[in-house]
Amino acid sequence: MTTQAAEDIPLTIRMARRADAANIARIYVESWRDTYANILPGAALTAMSPKAETGSWAATIMRQSMRNPVLVAADVQDRLYGFLSAGPARDRSLSFDAEVYTLYVAPGHTGQGIGTALLDWCFNLFRRAGHRSAIIWALADNPSRFFYEHQGGKCVAERAIRVFGEVQREIGYGWRNMQPFFGRMS
Repeated sequence: MTTQAAEDIPLTIRMARRADAANIARIYVESWRDTYANILPGAALTAMSPKAETGSWAATIMRQSMRNPVLVAADVQDRLYGFLSAGPARDRSLSFDAEVYTLYVAPGHTGQGIGTALLDWCFNLFRRAGHRSAIIWALADNPSRFFYEHQGGKCVAERAIRVFGEVQREIGYGWRNMQPFFGRMS
């Protein structure tokens, strides 16, 4: 699937490669610092580093499959603009088959359809794997969480979690029917 970045750069959604781990870690850390700057402790965000995250992302990429994908949005020069990781739902009590674990678009590139393209590609994989429903969790104070509502996700659950030692409220957005995003009216 191809989408466009702000500079009208064609992007391709593909499965991540081990060589993508450092760039995924960079986007992950930059996104956390950008999104959670006034939500989570600044010292904890500052302590995050792409170097420290790279090994974890490399291991996740090496374990991926069509049922546990790590997807990236990359240009023709393999520069990454966003990524997503997903797999089976971790909390089966909510009756969702699959879960999007992470979805991040590099700061400065949000609002350009990259997140939608990643989510659409993921849902296509989920449907092909026999999943009928999906959930994603977002911090309640995360302003980007409204993206999931715009994509048709419904608030289906709330929970409290600890992030950097602080209790945070999370909202679960669910899709009982993962229909394609592209080609439908907004």
